[in-house]
Amino acid sequence: MNGVWLIDSTLRDGEQAPGVSFSRSEKIKLSRMLDDIGIDELEAGTPAMGEEETETIRRIVRQRLNARISVWSRALPEDIEAAARTRAEGIHIAFPLSDIQLSAMGKSLQWMLDALPKSVEQARRHFTHVSVGAQDASRCDLERLFEFVDMADSLGIARMRIADTVGILSPLKTRALIGSVKKLYPDLDIDFHAHNDLGMATANAITAWQSGASSLSLTVNGLGERAGNAALEEVAVSLKLIAKETKYRLTALHALCKYVSEISGRPIPADKPVCGEMAFSHESGIHAKCTLVNTLAFQPFDGKETGRESSRNLFGKHSGKGALRAFLKEQNISADECRISDLKKKIGSMAQQNKRNIAPFEIMEYYRNENNM
Repeated sequence: MNGVWLIDSTLRDGEQAPGVSFSRSEKIKLSRMLDDIGIDELEAGTPAMGEEETETIRRIVRQRLNARISVWSRALPEDIEAAARTRAEGIHIAFPLSDIQLSAMGKSLQWMLDALPKSVEQARRHFTHVSVGAQDASRCDLERLFEFVDMADSLGIARMRIADTVGILSPLKTRALIGSVKKLYPDLDIDFHAHNDLGMATANAITAWQSGASSLSLTVNGLGERAGNAALEEVAVSLKLIAKETKYRLTALHALCKYVSEISGRPIPADKPVCGEMAFSHESGIHAKCTLVNTLAFQPFDGKETGRESSRNLFGKHSGKGALRAFLKEQNISADECRISDLKKKIGSMAQQNKRNIAPFEIMEYYRNENNM
């Protein structure tokens, strides 16, 4: 299995999510947090947006982080010149390939064929690492994609991005697409960029890596346009479990996800993998009881690996006596089976009536009231 290079695009593609806007100080802090985790490359922004964006990227570059700093650009001379003023190490130049996008942008296939070599030549005068992207590759005819890849490869580009721009791929289709490119160009460094419109971005990203892609473009919390992108935290943890990839500091993930949620104004769903509030929570009786014996009995990894609690047992309609007995023991209370059964029924009744979990203080309050009767 090949190694992996993670490119975080929260500062660029993540901020493109509707209603999301990061301040300069937030971007600088976020870049440091991403670097602390060990992310290989930060796609810091789009310089063509203006001087404010350009100066923010300059500030990020001046920090001299361990991560490579790159910028995103259209295949326009003025955009590439704007990108050069950031002093970033790398540039990614995107080329729309599908008929639907070429038409919508008023471009032609011939424009793309003419612009590719000119853009690469111009970029090489300013950047040590030049990447080009097959935008909307998943809706592009394979023959056209191969023509684009062949030309880019002949120009000696450092990396090729295959983008599922509107998120229509499935894992099997991703495997076929990446596999077909790697078969013809086995030495090509492929970056896969997944969107989550059908809820398969993380799965597609992992499949792309397993199929030969060496780089993956991601965002924290999957933040991005429409339904978002492949989530950095999900991919990083998956790589640890699947490939024993340990170069990333996963214990900082929880704080990172919380910070991006805060500055983006996008709450994290309770059941969101890795970073959701309920991702390591158990209510069902058998689950809660077994988790007390072994944290991994009913979850794939220990929450502590991402900077959280190992697991936690919640009380509700489905709670069992085992978890309740353990809770009472923590309170230095020894209750007989009759009292535990009564308490279990009460918790179930309260949870169903209020449609929520029952807090420990409520359990203790009921227990004391019953004892004082």
